[in-house]
Amino acid sequence: MALARVLVNMGGHRSTPKGMCRRGAASLLLCLAVILSACQSEGRAGDGRGQTAAGPGKEEPEKQPAPPREERRSFTIAATGDILIHSQVADRALAYGGSARFDFAPMFDPVEPLLEGADLALCHMETPISPDNQGLSSYPIFSVPREIASAAANAGYDYCSTASNHSLDQGAAGVQATLDVLDRAGLEHEGTARSAKEARAPTIVKANGVKVGLLSYTYGLNGFVELASTPWLVNVNDAGAILDEARRSRAAGAEFVIVSLHGGLEYQSAPSAEQVALSRRLLKSRPVDLVIGHHAHVVQPVDRIGGKYVFYGMGNFLSNQSPECCVPQTQDGVIVRLEIADRGGSFRVVHAGYTPTYVRRDSYRIIPTDPRTKRGDPELRAELKLSFQRTRTALNSLGAYEFGLRPDKL
Repeated sequence: MALARVLVNMGGHRSTPKGMCRRGAASLLLCLAVILSACQSEGRAGDGRGQTAAGPGKEEPEKQPAPPREERRSFTIAATGDILIHSQVADRALAYGGSARFDFAPMFDPVEPLLEGADLALCHMETPISPDNQGLSSYPIFSVPREIASAAANAGYDYCSTASNHSLDQGAAGVQATLDVLDRAGLEHEGTARSAKEARAPTIVKANGVKVGLLSYTYGLNGFVELASTPWLVNVNDAGAILDEARRSRAAGAEFVIVSLHGGLEYQSAPSAEQVALSRRLLKSRPVDLVIGHHAHVVQPVDRIGGKYVFYGMGNFLSNQSPECCVPQTQDGVIVRLEIADRGGSFRVVHAGYTPTYVRRDSYRIIPTDPRTKRGDPELRAELKLSFQRTRTALNSLGAYEFGLRPDKL
């Protein structure tokens, strides 16, 4: 473009140096050489009016630094089923502690990395906890060793839901003692309360900087009657009350709300009509984002309602139940593993996976089941394989593969 402009100007001789290009071929060649030299110099230095190599009247654009990449806010969850300390489990913990104390840590050792690896690990503490290990008892009216709380915290849990059909096994004093022990262990909790004020206050925890609201409710109390003057001791299922609390949690700043529901039919893999109806109502509402279930003592299916997940039942995470009392599935559990991220100003599950688990009756160790395992006792490997298959079948009985649920790689 610069050369074309110079050649046009030759007609009026306005761009040629004085005394050049007047006559003769040699003079003409010399003239052209000078013109081309001037053209090249102009292309490099401009003409004083902002013209550069980029073109006439155009300035070379300055390179701007790339804007900083916006970090997407997200967090991960690990959620598990019932922690149900029968006397046999407590006896084994006492043996681990050398008969001087209860040591539940060896039972959690195999799954500790999976719990610690999550931003927020959720347990369900089904039974009351003794504050001083006096008056310990098992089924049907529980009072379990206090060391279970510190063992759960050391295994990686951050929070335990406490509303269950056993919440009032030790009355109001048992509720207070349980929450006191959980507090000392550094575990957040929800579902039972020591006062009306505590019951009213939303439980909100931070997971990787995201505020998560936690709710916990139970279908009933095994015939124990709440005193009329203390209805706040235990949260009992009521869709309206749950939604009211979820709204209060949102108003207090929660960005994602999880409801733990203790209910369903024991030893039944299919969710009950009540479970389905309540979960549907909650998940079709705006304030509730996720429902996780307990109580059936067997793994139940996962479903999606309005794009939100419900895990109807996560089985037993730690208990003494087995085919001797119940059904083989009572030794099965699952660690539900979720990634939740901000998408368009609201948080939703972007990855849903799980790790099946199995409780060994000889040690009460919680074992991740992996059918690819080639080492160890052949009989145990066979048990783990059957457990894995049972859990996978139960979880996917409502077609969970259609929305991406897969076993996580260990």
